[in-house]
Amino acid sequence: MAEAEDTVSELAEANSVRVLETNVLHASDVIYWLNGASAENEADMQRVPYPLQVRFTDRPRDVNILHGSGRTALWRNPEEPMIAGRATEAQRTRPAMPEFTVAGEVRDPLGRFNPVLFSATLGAGNGVAVVLYPSLLGTGRVLSGVLQGSLQFAGSGLPVAWALLELQVALTGSETLIFRAQADAHGDFRVALRRLPPLPESITAYSGSLRVSADVDASSSAVPDISSFVAMNLESSSSAGDFLAELNVQIRPGETIRVNSFNKNHLSIQTA
Repeated sequence: MAEAEDTVSELAEANSVRVLETNVLHASDVIYWLNGASAENEADMQRVPYPLQVRFTDRPRDVNILHGSGRTALWRNPEEPMIAGRATEAQRTRPAMPEFTVAGEVRDPLGRFNPVLFSATLGAGNGVAVVLYPSLLGTGRVLSGVLQGSLQFAGSGLPVAWALLELQVALTGSETLIFRAQADAHGDFRVALRRLPPLPESITAYSGSLRVSADVDASSSAVPDISSFVAMNLESSSSAGDFLAELNVQIRPGETIRVNSFNKNHLSIQTA
């Protein structure tokens, strides 16, 4: 955790400089805003490469905030902001700090990422990750292939706003890759297959398993809390009324693949 830079007041005297006081500030923690579609594991995910619009709905009154590309630094007002004379090494060392909780919502003002609610416990100084997912606009053109479609709830036909999708693709041997994406407010989704390798000569397609999690009460007009999402069942693409925990799909690199339930122009889901 990087420290805020010391501010030193100096008094010049003939051939020497006398330090009158030192202002030492230590960062409490950093929130890292990560692209959930960029890697399988959170530790490998890329930071969102530009500043986001963050609105805190809960934070201690003495917490200060500094936003940057892909991260937000937070620090609390120090008990002793000014130290007489030059600060010692011990005074410059970041002390243990009490934990505190912040919550709010984060948006991309240009719409390249879907909005999301967040809550984080800070103060340990290890950094905390909040994952966002690209919108349809932010997914863009994908030469390695795309799995796309539109989600609706069975029975009501209402769109499944903000649903999360996970596609597990079996490669050669026992190796697998996992791709993730999020539907928009209308239930439309695109799973970008950017890390998918070319097909080996021995096979014509990879086998994939698609899973969906969602909130039946999620509103298209409200920022979603994806931590509350639960697993859904998906209607088969070959048999009407047959709902499964995951849908088998054939994946070919470079292709745009649309998935629908049997005799439908959308993918129908229901609670598991």
